[in-house]
Amino acid sequence: MATIKEIAKEANVSPSTVSRVLAGSSKISPETTKRVLEAIKKLGYVPNANAKGLVVKKSFTVGVFVPREPENAFLNSFFDQVITSICAVVNNFEYDILLAISNPEKERELLKRLVESKKVDGFVLLSSREKDPAIEYLKSIDFKFVVIGRPSGFENSVNWVDNDNQKAGFDATEYLIRLGHKKIAFMGGPSDLVVTVDRFSGYKKALEKYGIQPRSSYIKFANYYKKSYREKAYEILNQEDRPTAIVCMDDLIAIEVFKVAESLNLKVGKDLSVISFNNSNVSEICQPPLTTVDINILHLGRLAAEVLMMDLSESTKTYRRIIVPHQIVERDSCSKLQML
Repeated sequence: MATIKEIAKEANVSPSTVSRVLAGSSKISPETTKRVLEAIKKLGYVPNANAKGLVVKKSFTVGVFVPREPENAFLNSFFDQVITSICAVVNNFEYDILLAISNPEKERELLKRLVESKKVDGFVLLSSREKDPAIEYLKSIDFKFVVIGRPSGFENSVNWVDNDNQKAGFDATEYLIRLGHKKIAFMGGPSDLVVTVDRFSGYKKALEKYGIQPRSSYIKFANYYKKSYREKAYEILNQEDRPTAIVCMDDLIAIEVFKVAESLNLKVGKDLSVISFNNSNVSEICQPPLTTVDINILHLGRLAAEVLMMDLSESTKTYRRIIVPHQIVERDSCSKLQML
């Protein structure tokens, strides 16, 4: 008997389009529907009752989950870029996107509502936390999803795409050390974010390798608010024995460090070296241009979407783990330590 894939090939459409036609979707054009039905007739395809029932239950929608308060969800351009690349992939499979935004306290409730209402076939989670309730919930009900970020505690039992953030944190810190800096601060995001944990671990390993003792006053963690970034940056920079360099969790934090440095009459790139992560658009246009670790955000989103679409099309469970390479983009915010 012919398969859906064979029907799709004959009609020159995707398998998901064939599934939509079988489900009676109104989103498929009359011309395409006619072509698919003709292919079905030509190849003698007869869907069995169980398979047809499963097809009808599909929503052809992927949920993209942003675990942030709505008012702060898109302060960080990481989310804009990664969602753009996810959309490009799922649209090629003729799936739609449902954007789900919730503060961490209510995320399980939101996911449960979307799953039970059958509004989505799978999720892309855009970050991960220690003891992540979203991962724990979706795993417990065997719902299909992929995580952008290392799923702490579930590394071998869920799909995920990430950078080697411990190595990235190490590389960023070592870059500053090789410029002669020893008084190096670290400014992270929320301390329960796995990406913060991993980059901070890399920072500490680099200091340890070069025999540099970390200072507690040089290490700060902020929440998602710009005000918090500024407050923590001020605490780091307004010390009598201030650091000469700082590793920032991402470009957004780095920009707030720039502002605080200026208020303290410190020149970034001369009095203070700053390196961050993401290589967002703002890193090129700020003054001075920001040295940053390019984590290939678009690639992360594309691969995560492709992994989920493969998972949605397979009946057998295969867990995929993909590590995306990173590289330091050198600009003008870092310089060799000036010995006085």
